[in-house]
Amino acid sequence: MVGETLKKMKLHLIRHAKTEPFAASGKDFDRALLPKGVVQSNALGVYLEIHLTETVEVFCSSAKRTRQTFAILDNYLKVSKKTFLDDLYLCDREQFLALIWKLNHKNDLVIIGHNDGISQFASYLTDEYIHMKTSAYVCLEFKLDSWKEVSMGTATLLAHYRPQVVLPLD
Repeated sequence: MVGETLKKMKLHLIRHAKTEPFAASGKDFDRALLPKGVVQSNALGVYLEIHLTETVEVFCSSAKRTRQTFAILDNYLKVSKKTFLDDLYLCDREQFLALIWKLNHKNDLVIIGHNDGISQFASYLTDEYIHMKTSAYVCLEFKLDSWKEVSMGTATLLAHYRPQVVLPLD
């Protein structure tokens, strides 16, 4: 329709916070947050509480470290729905795209995942290099009719933030 403006959809990508190098189980999936990761998650939460005031739907990898990151961030976010997915564990950009292409709404989304996939996904969507370190956050905006239209270079980078955390030595 002439003169009709598209709703600006936002995708908020978060990489899990700092984790232990090895899990007691020996499985990467079971790695937990370090104390630094807990502090990072809370610092990111404060940032998001100020800058992410919209209600969001959250998709989170079901790995221990991403679930722990979300559990902290959940205290700061307005969440309408949360979904934990094994498919987001160490997934690539094609898997991220498959997830959002299935959505039949234009609600703002948060995805909490892992590298290298989450950085590759952000880079693909913006058509510029984006590296997401632990606890990094990016906000991408799309001027599209639906999530099904998302593809390479269709996003504008609105924010890229990572809390700087220094813990005292023991």
